[in-house]
Amino acid sequence: MREGLSLIEFSEVLEIPLRNGINRPSKDRGEGYKMINMGELFANDRLYDIDMELVLLNEKEKQNFKIEKFDLLFARQSIVAEGAGKCSIVMEVDEMTCFESHLIRARLNDKASPKFFYYLFQSDYGKALLSSIRQQGVQAGIRGSDLQKLKIKVPPLETQKKIASILSGYDDLIENNLKRIKILEEMAQQTYEEWFVRMRFPGYESATINSETGLPEGWEKDFVFNQLGKVKSTTKIKSSEFQNEGEIPVVDQSRAFIAGYTDDENSKIHYEGQPYIVFGDHTRILKLINFDFARGADGTQIIMSKNSSMPQHLFYFSLLNIDLSNYHYARHYKYLKDSEIIIPTENIATEFEKLAVKNFDAIQNLRIQNQRLREARDILLPRLMMGMIEVENVKPNADKIVKLEPSKKVVSKEFKEAVLIACLTERFGSEKYPLGRKRYTKLSYLFHRYSDNKIEDYLRKAAGPYNPKTKYAGPEKIALNSKYIQSWKGANGTTGFITAEKIEDAKNYFTNYWQIEDLEWLTSTFKFKSNDELELYATVDNSLVELAKNKEEFTVFNVLKIIQSEKEWEAKLEREIFNDQNIEKTINYLTTILNY
Repeated sequence: MREGLSLIEFSEVLEIPLRNGINRPSKDRGEGYKMINMGELFANDRLYDIDMELVLLNEKEKQNFKIEKFDLLFARQSIVAEGAGKCSIVMEVDEMTCFESHLIRARLNDKASPKFFYYLFQSDYGKALLSSIRQQGVQAGIRGSDLQKLKIKVPPLETQKKIASILSGYDDLIENNLKRIKILEEMAQQTYEEWFVRMRFPGYESATINSETGLPEGWEKDFVFNQLGKVKSTTKIKSSEFQNEGEIPVVDQSRAFIAGYTDDENSKIHYEGQPYIVFGDHTRILKLINFDFARGADGTQIIMSKNSSMPQHLFYFSLLNIDLSNYHYARHYKYLKDSEIIIPTENIATEFEKLAVKNFDAIQNLRIQNQRLREARDILLPRLMMGMIEVENVKPNADKIVKLEPSKKVVSKEFKEAVLIACLTERFGSEKYPLGRKRYTKLSYLFHRYSDNKIEDYLRKAAGPYNPKTKYAGPEKIALNSKYIQSWKGANGTTGFITAEKIEDAKNYFTNYWQIEDLEWLTSTFKFKSNDELELYATVDNSLVELAKNKEEFTVFNVLKIIQSEKEWEAKLEREIFNDQNIEKTINYLTTILNY
């Protein structure tokens, strides 16, 4: 065990006494204030401002059951013994939030680091402490009176903070990847809705509509059961057989993407290039699985399409679009099979599939990265707690684990920027709408802010943060001469760039310098934004960077003050896009997607 540890009673680091949450029966829920319940606790180790049940509170209840940032919450009860005492930490509270009676709230004083204690209770040492006070009945449980009396060995406060900082670095990266996963999923979902709900698929302008079906010629509606192919039978894994570690991930109908693990080779469903759709018969949860996995036992249905006009990714989104909410608690698979979906032509289906595959391949890559991050964090956790590794010898640079290997060959900044311009052109340009310089320079600025924060070459010019070196110092010329891009005049007379014959070379170079997921994020976030909107985002962001540097508050007034102080920027304030309301919305938005 680490030297310099002090043995304390948990009560010594509590700012206020431990408290159980408020009791509200289901019939009294539905309006009022957010309430954290057992579901949120077990689904989230680190709790943010997410959707929750609502309950009404009087003023005294608001005072007694209020949740604050960095509060620790413990599960009082659990059907599974290990769940009793499960600890989560509140990372964000944007509005009045309370907690339910099955939880215990701990608010620590300034003698302790809440993040450190959160990680302590995730460690084997902390779990053993909680196990020592766990009582087993019909359900396992702990009591606040026993929790506050726990004798805990802890290092000095500064060491606590250092340990928490190192481990938080890993969790921050994991959560950032989860945000990227959500963006990629939403991007594919938006494309599905655009093509198959709003019917704005490629070529829709000239499509002939069948007067009988109301669908484009060659499209039809058909029942789900007519699309279903056979799935090889394998051993199903019961929840009681789930392992914490193992060779094969288990996917079931629960909310958790991976419910557990198994080493039973007879249970393995082999991924052979076509993903499987997993449907929860009771929960109605759908998952798209593009890796080897084992099937959970109860209510876990595996779906494969046999129709070439309904490939798996399109099938997945078509099933997501079916509303089964009216059937309440039931076996929902029969209702799913009896539902009708739209079947497009094979050409349109194939085109959608190509787009969706890229997104879900990137998602799987992010999930693999997160698994490696968790493994690295979990290896460090006990070693830091036990003092086997000194905190001074560990830098919280967990991102080194997942960064792609840089090229061994040293290349110029201009060449890297040429590669970025080419990849932006591929994502944002087309023959009809070539990518103009005004647009790509704002996109490159936002990309750098998100990916590597290298924005020193961007000057405050009239059109917003602008890098004159892209045109006059080589990158644009390099991209043109290398045949990554070519100049083009669009159908409506606009000029700019489209991809050229060697664009694949640029795409291969890109992964030497940046992560492809950063480009996916930029595309999904800004693909359909206007040039004026991009100018607003870049200008406000550049102002916030200065405010952060000067440790000034992020307010509309302070942003306006910076814009007004710049000779080439002050004219922006005469444009409607730069009104106070838009600036305020932009501040709120940017602070959720960029670091300051």
